[in-house]
Amino acid sequence: MDLPEAVLARWQRRQVREGRTNADTSDLCRSEIEKLRGQRPSIDRDASLALWLEHTTRNSSGRRDALEEAASLLTRAAAIAERRDQYDGLDDLRRWRRRVCYLRDCATARAPEPAATEAVPRLGKDASAAAVAAFLARGEPVVVEGGADACVAARGAWAPAALAASLGAKSAPLKAADAPFSEESWAGLGTKGQLPLGAFLERPDEGLYLHDWSLPRNAPEALLDELRTPRWLRGDLLRRCGDDVPYAGAWPSLFVGAPGTRSTCHVDSGSLHFAMALVHGGAKKWRVWRREDAAFLFPRFAVSADDVLFDAARAGAAQPRWVVCQKPGDLVFVPSDCPHAVDNDGVTVGIATNFVDGSNVDAVAAALADAGDAASLRLRQRLLAHTGESDAPPAKRARV
Repeated sequence: MDLPEAVLARWQRRQVREGRTNADTSDLCRSEIEKLRGQRPSIDRDASLALWLEHTTRNSSGRRDALEEAASLLTRAAAIAERRDQYDGLDDLRRWRRRVCYLRDCATARAPEPAATEAVPRLGKDASAAAVAAFLARGEPVVVEGGADACVAARGAWAPAALAASLGAKSAPLKAADAPFSEESWAGLGTKGQLPLGAFLERPDEGLYLHDWSLPRNAPEALLDELRTPRWLRGDLLRRCGDDVPYAGAWPSLFVGAPGTRSTCHVDSGSLHFAMALVHGGAKKWRVWRREDAAFLFPRFAVSADDVLFDAARAGAAQPRWVVCQKPGDLVFVPSDCPHAVDNDGVTVGIATNFVDGSNVDAVAAALADAGDAASLRLRQRLLAHTGESDAPPAKRARV
């Protein structure tokens, strides 16, 4: 089944070849929807119609009704597919259902009370795990000053020149804002391809970004030995769930940003919390929004169904609730489902992880249930079995 984006891209290329550079796609979209409505309902027909409805109404006053219909179509298609043995497209149906249901919920959300932008609260390096967990449970970011020093044996091992010596022979998918989007794209960054790390680390420039590169899966043992688990992350429930589940061995991950690189406004998938230790370089300038603001940042999806992006610069978009300039040595915590955007001021080296505690375990379990595959359900079962073992207090909260 062709996605609307693929059909429209082929049509637009044909128009360019024929000299029609300003051709409007609206007639084609309406034609596709009418054609699909005339077909007999089936899994593929329902899924295709749902995706065309979502795509065609992105800037339409009828978007809410279209998303309600699209969500109903995908829910029906997925339910039928789940009753069939070995339906090849079931994972795609589930991803598309999550995508459309998220957008539907955003379209029907009530606007929260406005709040002024303020600085992210800061704690000292002696702060307890419970103090950090309390911020996350309230849906608020927090900075632990000096917390990055508890994440590594020595920050000098993570300077670009030192990393070039330990990782220079490896290649990695370097990202850039002007690179083509693919299934590996995230936070407004496309992938330039597998490029040598040595030259990049010796001179991080040209708009390139080593973004969320898994250290356990890629780095040599000598560099992994430099990592430490700070007390604020020792209650991570993901670490107790084994190696045969999603996310196993993914974190900590490495971020090396050239001056001027950025990640655009996005949320981390799966309702996971996020923590970033800045271990070298200039500064990271963060903007963080409340969970309830996500519906009012004009959400859309890129290539990956899990990569929701927001047009935070658009007129009428919600303003960030918090801002912070992260300096070397700072450890930033961002609560699950909070949109955030980050700009790199100078060369920056960060070490990051996603994690689960008592305040987001229910939301993570719900996301895993939505995914529905065997590995996700296995992780869900194990996380729920560990509920109550975390240092973080449980917290009930609305999901967008």
